[in-house]
Amino acid sequence: MPQVRVVSLEQVATILQEIDIENILVSQAKAFNAYTAKQTQTPQRSTLNTDAHTTLIMPSRINTQTSVIKVVSVPKKDTKNGLPGVTLVLNNDTGEPRGLINARLLTAVRTAAGSALATRAIFHNNNRNNNRNLTLVVFGAGAQAKAHIQLLIHVLPQIHNVIVCNRTLPRALELIKELQPQYLDGDVKMIAFSISTGESSTTGPEQQQQQQQHQQQSKEDEFKKIIQNAHVICTCTNSTEALFPGEWVTPGTHINMVGSFKPEMHEVDQTLIKRAHVLVDAQAECEHEAGELILAKKLTGQNGVLTELGEIFGKDGQLNKATFPKEFSTLTSSPTADPNREYSKDVSIFKSVGIAAQDVAITSLVLDYAEAKNIGSTVDM
Repeated sequence: MPQVRVVSLEQVATILQEIDIENILVSQAKAFNAYTAKQTQTPQRSTLNTDAHTTLIMPSRINTQTSVIKVVSVPKKDTKNGLPGVTLVLNNDTGEPRGLINARLLTAVRTAAGSALATRAIFHNNNRNNNRNLTLVVFGAGAQAKAHIQLLIHVLPQIHNVIVCNRTLPRALELIKELQPQYLDGDVKMIAFSISTGESSTTGPEQQQQQQQHQQQSKEDEFKKIIQNAHVICTCTNSTEALFPGEWVTPGTHINMVGSFKPEMHEVDQTLIKRAHVLVDAQAECEHEAGELILAKKLTGQNGVLTELGEIFGKDGQLNKATFPKEFSTLTSSPTADPNREYSKDVSIFKSVGIAAQDVAITSLVLDYAEAKNIGSTVDM
């Protein structure tokens, strides 16, 4: 009779705090490589709809690893706590249940890992890595935003300024309050900004002075300044309209877009897409699900996509510079020399809609750790 290990939400949170972030990143890089190498299986997902949420049943497999079945409910209203769900891990030899893992936190972590891998690859292969005082701007204040801040600071320790942009200020402040204890020993300054009202609040020693300056500026001017000063932007929303004008983005900026996953969703405008060299998690899926790229292809016949993450990371989970597109390496943080051009490829974008292989990798990693440390409870099936 097989034993199934059950790992709760709190236990998953503990494991994520203890596990080496680099192990998460390597496991995710291997998953992207397996997907691109066609070493994965992803049957069509099933969907159940209710008035409150949409439930997705998603089986998937990495041929060299294992099989999982993920059940996740997507609320029809915003939530800050991540998506409720569980993942069943199967024994690779017998097909019997091996583990049942709470998946609420894992979706955010594996998505942020993709953004972290893309950001590290792009920054470490051009002169932007020389900047020692980077600003990260994150749209959204939920689980995705939190995970992105944590993993982006890990791969880019040069990030010393984080601005959380959200519709409401209290939600953004709440996220900053959750994150602050993790960075007490560093010099990361965090600011919350309300897109709706223009209100802001800082957490650094110059709080009062900056707040007075903010009050003297219009909401649009302050918002524009935030975007212009960003080195990395992460959009973690379900917006159907562009979050900011593309012309505000400074040349050399990198953008991670992870919120939109339907054709009608658009986190950035076509001005920004025209300016971008694009890296994706899954080209086929993005061409059917990423609203920004679908519209670009429809309008111009091009969407700027150069390659997938799985093309630039090897089976060992390490970056393969030989397959890294040179176009990303030539981006600079200075304006184009030809201002009369309609647009110039002067920014980079990573677009993710999520692939099932990521769920296989992150869940297997957590279950392996839980078994090694005897975390969770076991039940006979």
